[in-house]
Parts: sequence; C-alpha cells; structure tokens
Amino acid sequence: MVDDASAVPGTVAVFVADTLDNTTSVRLHRHGRTTGACSVLVVRQLTDSELLEALAARVRVVLRHHDTSAERLHQAVRTASRGHGDLPPDLLGRVLEWSAALSLSRHGATAAPPDAPSSWEVTALRLLADGLGTEEMARTLGCSTRTAKKRVSALLDRLGLRNRAHAVAYAWREGLI
Repeated sequence: MVDDASAVPGTVAVFVADTLDNTTSVRLHRHGRTTGACSVLVVRQLTDSELLEALAARVRVVLRHHDTSAERLHQAVRTASRGHGDLPPDLLGRVLEWSAALSLSRHGATAAPPDAPSSWEVTALRLLADGLGTEEMARTLGCSTRTAKKRVSALLDRLGLRNRAHAVAYAWREGLI
C-alpha cells in the first residue's frame, strides 16, 4: 500500500484487504483527496455498501484475491492510471442495477436502498450513540470535521433518518450498537 505522505499526484495506490474495513476506507478517501488519483482495491469480499464506499473513494478497479495475478494486477494499475474502471462481472451487474433503479426513481418509481451500512457508517453510528460531537468523531475516524459532517449527513439521507437521535434509534433496532 502507498503511504499517504509519499503519494505523488497521478500515482495509483493498490489497497489490499479482506474486506473494506474502516481503516482501509479512511485511507482510500485520504489518498483520493490528497492526490486526486484513482486506486485499485484487492479484496476477498465486498458488500453493496462497501462497493459504493469504494467507488466514492475513487477506486476504479476492484480485483478479488483469488483472481489476482502479477499480470492482472499490472493491467489493473494501467487501467486505473488512465482513469478507466474495471469491476468483476457480478459487481458490475450490481452497479448497473443501481443505475437502472436510480433512473426509475427519477421517473417516479422508488429504488430500494443499498444494503446495510458500511463499516465506516456503523462506526459513525456507534460514535453517535456514545454521544460524540462532530469534531470528536472526526478525530476518532481520522478525517476532517467537514468530512465527518458531510458523511453523517449523507448517511442520514441514505437511510431516510431525520436526525442523529433517529440514527441512534435505527442503529439500536438494527442491532448495530
């Protein structure tokens, strides 16, 4: 993995993880924000919400551990360096389904929300339940206050929640806290 401090604009970072946990998510977002570069993510498994999280963090190529070879990794880095994307067929199918659902929702139909909250979102919900304010959450999550505020707001919108108290109640009902 590329150290954030040594990242050069235009570089492609390769992130390897079993799943998209909070630490990897924060590093992906930081890399994309500080360098403006795209990333390659090599994972064993990825939920729908983790896939959305990765795409939001400028991940352009996703590889599964069992499908990764030196040649395939080299090809993935070249693809990402050009700003192009590549997803395994099942993940691409899910993205296309979401796109179709969003298109329908713009025309009056409703789209089902993505599955359960991501690991970052679950951590944020737990911090909300602990009574942390935005600045404390940002320090704990390793991001700026503005980022924490925007992501919590996006979480509330995505889940259709009215406020932070409603988010805590939701997390409790769903067994997340």
